[in-house]
Amino acid sequence: MKAITDSERPDFWLISDPHLIADDLHDFGARFKKMRQTSAGKDIAYQDLALRAFVRKVVRANPAALIINGDLTFNGAKRSAERLGEIFAPLKEAGIALLVIPGNHDIYDGWARSFSGSEERRVAQISPADWKEIFSASYDLAASQEPGSLSYSVNLNPHWRLLLLDSNLYSSQFSYTHPMTSGGTDDGERRWLSQELGEAKRLGQDVLFFIHHNLYSHNSVVHDGFKLNNAGEIVQLLSQYPVRCAFSGHIHAQHIMSGWVPVPEVVSSCFAESDQGYGVVELTANSLSYRRHDFDIDNFLTAEEKKLPAFCGFSRLSEGSF
Repeated sequence: MKAITDSERPDFWLISDPHLIADDLHDFGARFKKMRQTSAGKDIAYQDLALRAFVRKVVRANPAALIINGDLTFNGAKRSAERLGEIFAPLKEAGIALLVIPGNHDIYDGWARSFSGSEERRVAQISPADWKEIFSASYDLAASQEPGSLSYSVNLNPHWRLLLLDSNLYSSQFSYTHPMTSGGTDDGERRWLSQELGEAKRLGQDVLFFIHHNLYSHNSVVHDGFKLNNAGEIVQLLSQYPVRCAFSGHIHAQHIMSGWVPVPEVVSSCFAESDQGYGVVELTANSLSYRRHDFDIDNFLTAEEKKLPAFCGFSRLSEGSF
C-alpha cells in the first residue's frame, strides 16, 4: 500500500483559503489598492511573505503533511498558483507531503487579473490540467484519482485514508465571468466517493474527508452558496462508513460541529485574514485530536522581512477530539 508515512501516530497541519496573488501580478498601484479595498479583509498584499514564513514553521515542526483546503489563489491567476508551488517547494525537500484541493476561486476564474498603475489586465487562468501539473507532488501521492474532477485519495498511513473532494462548479474553458460561490458533486464523483469509502471499509481504514464547501450551515447569515448544494446526500453517504471527521473552509470563519451531527466537521478560518490560523491534527489508530493555533509570524521572519509593515492579529484557539 502506498502511504505517506508508516508512523502509527501521524500528524498533519491544515490551512484553508490563503488567497495568494503573486507579487509580480501587481505594483501596489492605484488600481491594485482600489481592488484591495474590496477584498473582504484579506491581507493580500503580504500573503507571499506570510506563506514563506509559515513554510519555515512547518519545516521546523516536520508534520507528515500539510493540507490546503481550497482557494489557494486570490483570483485564479495561473501565475499565483505557480508562485504558491514555489513557496511550498521546501516541504518536499523536507519530506513533508503537500496535499491541495481547489476552491471556488482557483479553476477558470474570470477575475484573474494583473494590476499595474491605474490599469488591470486579464491573465492566464488555471485549467484543471494546469492544476495537476503545478501540484503534481500532491497527485503523485494519490491512491486513486476521480477522472472527471480534481478529486483524489491518499493513504496517510496504513490505517488512515484521506479523501480530498473537488466540490467546485467551474467552466470547462477560459471564463469571462465571476467564480461560482456554490458547489456540488456530479454522478461520477459520487460513484468514486462511494467506491473509495467501500475500499477503506474493506481495508479496515478510518477516513478523513476534505472539501472546500461546508457540509452544514455553520453560520446563520453566511451559508447560502457556502454549504454544499447536495450536502444532505453526501453526509448520508459518509455516515454509512467509518468517516471520523470532515474538514472544510470557504466561509472564512473557524467553527466545529460535532456530537449531534452524523459526521463531525471542522471549518478552518481564512489564512489570508487576521491571525493566519492553522490547524494541527494528531492521530492514533483509534483517536483524532484537532487544535487550532494562530500563526506567530514574527518568529519566522528574516531580519530583512521584519522591516516591512507588521501584521496585526489576535490569538484564538479551538480544539476538539472526535
